[in-house]
Amino acid sequence: MKTIALIITLAALAACQRPAVPPQDKPPEPKALARSVQAPLEKARGVQQTLDDAEKQRRAQEERAEKE
Repeated sequence: MKTIALIITLAALAACQRPAVPPQDKPPEPKALARSVQAPLEKARGVQQTLDDAEKQRRAQEERAEKE
């Protein structure tokens, strides 16, 4: 009886094991992480530059309109 209980317990424990993680061919490049962080920042800087340029143009137009 103890043998059957031991076999059942070992079978249950074997079923609960995590599956083996397949090895990766190569680790991810750290540059990819840096690019994924920098890309949105660069895009935001570009948008800010566009807004700044538009504001400068608007102010220049207002100054020209006031002089006339």
